[in-house]
Amino acid sequence: MTIQLTRTQRRQMQKLADRVDRVTQADRLFFERRPERQHRVRLASHAEIKQNEFMEGKPQAVPPDCRIFTIVRNIAPGVRLRLFTCGLEGAETDLPEVTASAIFEAAATPRTWEIEAAMRKAPEARA
Repeated sequence: MTIQLTRTQRRQMQKLADRVDRVTQADRLFFERRPERQHRVRLASHAEIKQNEFMEGKPQAVPPDCRIFTIVRNIAPGVRLRLFTCGLEGAETDLPEVTASAIFEAAATPRTWEIEAAMRKAPEARA
C-alpha cells in the first residue's frame, strides 16, 4: 500500500520524523545501557502519535483516562520495532523485562511477526 502525501504533508512528516528520531535515539541508549533487555515500554511521544496517524490515515482513538504507549523490541543492535497501544493514564513504565515482553507479545499481530522476520534478515544482508 502506497500512501500519497501532499507537499505540505511531506514537510510535516519530515518534521515529525526529525522529532521521532530524537525519541528513538533515547531507545537506542536505553538498550545500550541495558544489554540484557529486549523490550521497553514508555509513553508515546506526540510526534510518534502524529506520525502514526499519518501512516494510518486517521486519528488514533484513545479512550478517556488513557494514554498511548510505545512498546519497543530490540531485535538486534540498531534494529528496533515499535508498537503502539493504549493504557491507563498514569500506568507504570518502569517495568521488568518479563512484563514488557508480555505486553509486546499481547500487542503484536501476525503482521508484526512478518515485519520482525524481515527486520531480522536486514542485518544479515548488511554483514
